[in-house]
Amino acid sequence: MYRSLFFKEWIKTRRLVWLLAIVFAGVTGYIFLNISKLIQAGVIPLWGSIIENNLMLVSLIKFFPGAAGLLFAIVQFAPEMQSKRLKLTLHLPLNESKNLCAMLGYGVVVLSLLFMITCLILLGGISASFSSEIVMANFLKMLPWLLAGYATYLLGAWISFEPVWMQRVLNALPAVALVSFFYMEGPSGAYTPFLPFLIVMVVAVFAFSFVSVTRFKNGVQ
Repeated sequence: MYRSLFFKEWIKTRRLVWLLAIVFAGVTGYIFLNISKLIQAGVIPLWGSIIENNLMLVSLIKFFPGAAGLLFAIVQFAPEMQSKRLKLTLHLPLNESKNLCAMLGYGVVVLSLLFMITCLILLGGISASFSSEIVMANFLKMLPWLLAGYATYLLGAWISFEPVWMQRVLNALPAVALVSFFYMEGPSGAYTPFLPFLIVMVVAVFAFSFVSVTRFKNGVQ
């Protein structure tokens, strides 16, 4: 039964998955092209910019994970609510909570594969020309943006499942405030003590969708 559920989610999102893969591949290629131009301009000035001006080589990818998570939530769950197909999903001969976990888990897994592959390619390419300290600094800089992708996905699902339009608007306000935590500016390494809090935040918002689905199931208008 879960295999059928996952297949249904794949049918809904398969075009978006390929589109996101192409977009992230394009951004990754552009980052490498930009790094190549910076190296050609001079290694010493580049190292100076990295050390003195806190230049991050992966800055171009900043908003892409968050946008990908939000778009994935809309494509995956908006049709469920628009055509009321969620009722059919909730009435499958499976536990309702497990059904919802499976649907959200599908999105988390797909986004994880996209983010992990992109991250490994980026860091692997950077490591070919730069020291491990610079690679680690770029990874720590990029990690909150990747976590933002999970946050926007889960918050987007929470808003999509909400049956009342006005409540959706009200839900969007704290959602924007929560996502802003993932994009606070700071020098290299400043975000590191804050990372556990961001991870806890992502885990916590996973439960938000259950509230909206319960309201939907109870017929709240």
